[in-house]
Amino acid sequence: MGSASWRRRLADTLIRWGSALQPPRPLPPPPLPPLEPDQQQQAASTKLPGVRPPLSVERAVRSRDLTVLKREACDALAALGAAHAVVTSARLAQLQSLRSSVENGEATDDDLADLGSDYQAWQNDQVRLFDALALVMGMAVPEGRTFDLIDGEMAEAARAHLEALAAEYQRRLLTEQFEAGEKEG
Repeated sequence: MGSASWRRRLADTLIRWGSALQPPRPLPPPPLPPLEPDQQQQAASTKLPGVRPPLSVERAVRSRDLTVLKREACDALAALGAAHAVVTSARLAQLQSLRSSVENGEATDDDLADLGSDYQAWQNDQVRLFDALALVMGMAVPEGRTFDLIDGEMAEAARAHLEALAAEYQRRLLTEQFEAGEKEG
């Protein structure tokens, strides 16, 4: 029996076992009452990235204490770094497995080089994420909300600056979404 057919049989068996272990699915929720035309348009527009309201960067800055913002940033960076570390570890295991396949003549050196560069990219990103986390964790932030720390005469200019920063953040997110859509399509 070839290794490909053995892997296929193993995968089929694992899928069957996984399906058997899944808990029964709950009943679907009851249908919602129909939306008014205005509500339908608003609900549909929230799914479109170009017309949904901006993310809550501005609202978060206005309503949260700086120490809370720092903690939230650290939590998000730690979670993203951990996810990256898991994928990087899996890539390393793939790389080691592929190296054995190359030694056995089942794969080419080009395959190994491609996977090696992919692994290296993931590892570099992981290092940058944990460097950013260390930087944010080491930042000293005063207690209090942003606008409590600003002189009253500068509050209007600070609000305008915050609005511009939030708009730039949203623009970058949209640009990334559209560029990712072009790559996929």
